[in-house]
Amino acid sequence: MEHAKTLGDFNRYSELQYGYETDLIRILYYDLPENYYEKYASYEYPKLCTILEGRKEVKINEAEHFEYDAQEIILLPPQSSVEMKIKEHTKALVFELSDQLMERLRGVVEEEFQVSESAPAHSVVRCELNEKTNLLTASMERIKQYMEQPAERKKFLIDLSAQEMAYHLLQMQVLEQNLLTNDRHPVFRAIRDIQEQLPGIRHVKDLADNYNMSHANFTNQFKKITGLTPLDYITNQKMQLAKQWLQHRNVTEVAFDLNYESVSYFIGLFKKKYGITPKQYQMSVQRQAVLS
Repeated sequence: MEHAKTLGDFNRYSELQYGYETDLIRILYYDLPENYYEKYASYEYPKLCTILEGRKEVKINEAEHFEYDAQEIILLPPQSSVEMKIKEHTKALVFELSDQLMERLRGVVEEEFQVSESAPAHSVVRCELNEKTNLLTASMERIKQYMEQPAERKKFLIDLSAQEMAYHLLQMQVLEQNLLTNDRHPVFRAIRDIQEQLPGIRHVKDLADNYNMSHANFTNQFKKITGLTPLDYITNQKMQLAKQWLQHRNVTEVAFDLNYESVSYFIGLFKKKYGITPKQYQMSVQRQAVLS
């Protein structure tokens, strides 16, 4: 990618020297060596952090402490302090979006989700790359491709995708905020109920009945907010839980504990999502445990 150079530190001068900037977005590339350590701040813009190779261990605002890799993206609010440790050679691509752009689109997203106006989010948003983030990752990929375009058209194309990226990021933010605070909207209530009652959920119709909605209306509203049908959302959540349970339960137990009446149906769902059977996943986890 053009302008992709190794940064020796995280000071602002270096970032602006080795990044690409328009009125709406800054694109920053980092190539970080093994055993690298640094503290930095996210400055005035929201900062979307992605990993191309390797992994990062971060502590944010002296509170949240976690590791993430290329399967997850992190959205930092402005003025965040970050302590970062790099254990292995890591390449990262960071997108900083103009706060004016984010605020301009915030009202559009809140109106679409039918939620009242709220203050900009100040919490860190972590999101696994999966079906829910397909549109966001597509906009990121387009920006990477546009970096190779001639200068006269590159800025225009990147700014178009930056607006699309900001829109999808705000969807993530608003969803995160309302999951914690919105007790009126049926979809946010449903998502909390799914998370709390996940293993026992059998039928989407039962959920819709809880909120006095028809199955069709509930499905339409749910997909509008999450990008997934309720059934697909529940299946994704159950498959993620299955990966945890398979580390200490057999396949049949996990299938029945997740309320699947057919073990073969559960195996098919798991393989469709992860590309391997539950048994193959268990064997891979056991091999990793032996190697470590």
